[in-house]
Amino acid sequence: MWNRIELKEDSKSLLRLNYWPFVLVAFIHAIAAGSFAGRSGRASAVRDWQDTYGNHIYGYYDEARLINDLVTYILPVLGLAAITVAGMQAVMILLRTFLLNPLEIGCKRYMVIAREIKPEYNEMTFAFKNCYSNVVKIMFLKGLYTALWTLLFVVPGIIKSYEYRMVPYLLAEYPDMASYEAFRISKEMMMGNKWEAFVLDLSFIGWNLLSTFTLGLAGIFYAGPYQMLTNAALYLTLKKTHPSFGYVRPDDNYYFQK
Repeated sequence: MWNRIELKEDSKSLLRLNYWPFVLVAFIHAIAAGSFAGRSGRASAVRDWQDTYGNHIYGYYDEARLINDLVTYILPVLGLAAITVAGMQAVMILLRTFLLNPLEIGCKRYMVIAREIKPEYNEMTFAFKNCYSNVVKIMFLKGLYTALWTLLFVVPGIIKSYEYRMVPYLLAEYPDMASYEAFRISKEMMMGNKWEAFVLDLSFIGWNLLSTFTLGLAGIFYAGPYQMLTNAALYLTLKKTHPSFGYVRPDDNYYFQK
């Protein structure tokens, strides 16, 4: 059984040795993974709509005029807004599928390699040059499966997210891996380790809160790279302790190949 304290201490030591490159890679990974997405804009928009239309309507309009204005002005605006939001969502899905997911794989690859040697920055573009379509497909399926399980019930969605946790790391080393192999191996690697991985994530809650209070600065300059290195260490540890999968070998140095 792996020890989270040892993983974290080892990651902190490695972070001190090559601090600024890890900060840069973790920052790019945060952007790719959507860690900086905000929600205040939506709440502000709702308040603005209420201030502009709600008070005016309920304060001065009679029912007939309200219905007339609703049909004439508000419904077309809402329809246009819905179309705009749907279009933006479609663009974001395409952006995540074809750009951000492969970039996220490259950032994870960088952290995995960094456990052995000092990697080059171009490792972050690895997925764009190696089996790109396969990486795109598997990461899309990972997101889709997780979302569907979450729609079914929240708890199964969380469990599945931990079950699929190693998929990006596997693709970072084996981009040509078949989708069924990636999900099978990740499931087997996480078997009996999901709870410990959950506790490992909880152990970073203090850093996450500090990052929130410092407007993300603590996350950018310490917590982000620290957590990424720890997760890479977990992957390599599980890989060494689960050598019987055939595809993944504990002494496999595939990621040094170009």
